[in-house]
Amino acid sequence: MNNEALPIFKVLADETRLKILRALDEKESYVELLAERLSLTPATVSFHMKKLLAAGLVDARREQYYTIYSIRREFFRATLQSLIFQSDGGETAEELREEAYRRKVIRAFMPDGVCRTMPAQLKKRLIIYEEIFSHFDPKRAYTEKEVNAVIAPIHEDFCTVRRTFIALGWMTRSGGVYTVNPKPDKSDLTLLRL
Repeated sequence: MNNEALPIFKVLADETRLKILRALDEKESYVELLAERLSLTPATVSFHMKKLLAAGLVDARREQYYTIYSIRREFFRATLQSLIFQSDGGETAEELREEAYRRKVIRAFMPDGVCRTMPAQLKKRLIIYEEIFSHFDPKRAYTEKEVNAVIAPIHEDFCTVRRTFIALGWMTRSGGVYTVNPKPDKSDLTLLRL
């Protein structure tokens, strides 16, 4: 079995973590509420949540005083076959390696959903920008104030992030209205040297 799949199966081989995932599948939540719903202590939920986060099975974001956890639906859409047979040298193995690297970078620079320090390495910085950009809905337009309101809770320098999205072509600005490019080119790292 591939080395990347084994930790995931180890994390899933615990009944408490499965209960937490089932609860998050119903509704995103924070530690204290999950503890109450599952008749566990907050410390127990926090312990298991760290393992679920490390495995990339859940996401975390800050909302006021709480860290809100949600299930990573894209992970659970992956098939068991793709996890077990990912070492066949095909494209799937490469994609899963890249996803594992992406999760590692996000855990390092956004452990609680907030990026306090932007990575110096361009490849890692692109991953953080992509993660922030994923909070935008490509089906709607935003005012500058709305763009700032999406970015600010994730990274304090929302002006630089907003300008970078425009420089990369991920967003366009016309008459104070920001439009999200639904299929941006994310391959040009040179623009991140701004």
